[in-house]
Parts: sequence; structure tokens; C-alpha cells
Amino acid sequence: MKRLILVALIFLFASSAVALFAMEKSHSEMAAAKQKPEIEHPIKKPKMYSKTKRCPNCGMMINMWARTRHSFHHPEGDLTTCSIRCLADKTVSSEADASDVQVAMYLDPDKMIKVEKAVYVIGSTAPGTMTMKSKIAFADQAAAEEFSSSYGGEVTDFQGAFAAAEMELPKSRMLIDKKRKKTGKIKEPTEKDACTVCGMYPARYPKHNCQIWAMDGSTLHFCSTQCMVNFNADPGKYADKPVKTKMSWVTLYSDGMYESTFGAYYVVGSQVNGPMGREALPFKLKKNAEEFVKVNGGKIVNFPQLTPELVMDGK
Repeated sequence: MKRLILVALIFLFASSAVALFAMEKSHSEMAAAKQKPEIEHPIKKPKMYSKTKRCPNCGMMINMWARTRHSFHHPEGDLTTCSIRCLADKTVSSEADASDVQVAMYLDPDKMIKVEKAVYVIGSTAPGTMTMKSKIAFADQAAAEEFSSSYGGEVTDFQGAFAAAEMELPKSRMLIDKKRKKTGKIKEPTEKDACTVCGMYPARYPKHNCQIWAMDGSTLHFCSTQCMVNFNADPGKYADKPVKTKMSWVTLYSDGMYESTFGAYYVVGSQVNGPMGREALPFKLKKNAEEFVKVNGGKIVNFPQLTPELVMDGK
């Protein structure tokens, strides 16, 4: 009997020791996962990692977000986005695939490699770009696993990271819009806010209002894309002091949400006017813009192509 009790006690002790070891290991792994890498992201004073200044999808400065940038060939040209999220968003909104995709190494942003050779870590404590769940690239499996062991996250390939980014797009779009408003990057126009160009009140034209968030933190409101394009063509005509644009936003004609001016497709020369008459109507999805053109006429252009003459003549 005593022998059975002794065996039982030994077994209980051993089980408790194993459980305690597992618990300590779990706590150790959790503590490690909560650590953040001592890496500056975004880079506050970046060098010239890319000749492309702004992300063609969200408008953010590429060199500040160089650690997560992706370069690729696209029917609209050779593009560089700030992140895999914006790469996925661009391919979805344009309904056109990217080819010859390269990605920057998170720990060494000077270096870019083909995504077929890259290994990604999803969901580590490293800060994300345009997403709450970061997706960062490494040169090989060993480097990715070493990083993941310290900072958490799942190791995968480009296809896995791209699929995750694509799946998150609807939710991330809502979260990004909410965060931009919360941080003051986007400010809903009040009844007192007047259009910087024409003096009309953008709040009265919620389907067309747009705005510029300046480097000094101020916001310039516009009643229409026509007025914003006129301002961009000659800021000195409408502002007492120089205005340096940090970001700019338009209200999408397709769904009423705010979008970066760079992330929209614009229909000019259509039969549909805005508050000031001729308008460049922004759409998130190119197919929606194409459907609109079939019914209302006009042609589709990107934001960098917009000029006062193009908006007014549509040619």
C-alpha cells in the first residue's frame, strides 16, 4: 500500500513538474512575443530607397515606409507600393495582376529580392504598414524563423502573405478610415468650413467634398474635385502662404467613403456634374468607373493626370 502511495506521489510530482515547465515555457514565449524589434518604422529621416515618392494606392511616402515596400510591373506602369496590403488593394481595385514583384527586406531595406524567394512573417509584434497585422519579408526561412522566435508571428511564403492581405482588405479599409478620422488626418467639414477655392460649403455637398491635410497640420476643405484640382495647379492663387501637402482625400462617388486621392479612378467628361459643374468623379474600383462610363460617358484617368483643363474638357 505504501509503495502504491509512493508511486502515486512520484507520478503526481512528475506531472506537476511537466505542467509547471510547460507553463513557464508558455509564459516565456508570450513574453518574448510581446517584445518589439528595435527598428525604426516608419523611418523618420529616410534616405533615397526608392525614386517613387508616394504610394500609388494610399499616397504615403515610400521612403518612410521602405522596410515594407513592394515594386512590381502593372498594366498602369512600373509601380512601388508602401506595403503588401497596398499591392493587394491595387490589384483588386484595378482587376489587373502584378508581375515581376520584388519586396524589401524588413531588416535591410536597401535590399530587395523577388517575392518567390522571400519568406514572410505575419502577425509579429513588428509594426505593420496599412494594416493592424504586419506582414514583413526576409531573405530565407532561417532568418524568418529566427525573427519569429523572438517577436512572434507565423512564417509563410509570398502567396500566403498576399492571400492574408487580400482577405483583410474590406475590414482594413474600414479600420483605416476610422483611424484617419480619429487621428485628425481626415476631418469632416463643418457647416462653417468653406471651400478654399470657391467659398462654397463642402458640408452641403457630402458626395463631392474632398480635403488636403497639410504638413503644418491644417486641413484645407474643397467642395469638389474640380476645386481641389484647381488649387493643386496654382496653390499661390488661393492660399496666403505656401501649402505643402502631406496627404489628400476624396469622397468616393461609388460608396461615399473617403479614399486617398491616389487610390481612386476618376471619370472626367461625363454627363454628371458636381457642385461647380464639370467634375472628376472618383471610384474605388475600376470596374465601377467603367460601368459608369458606359451609361454616362467620359473617360477614366488616374489622379496624377488630373489638370483643370482635363476636368473641364474631359479630353
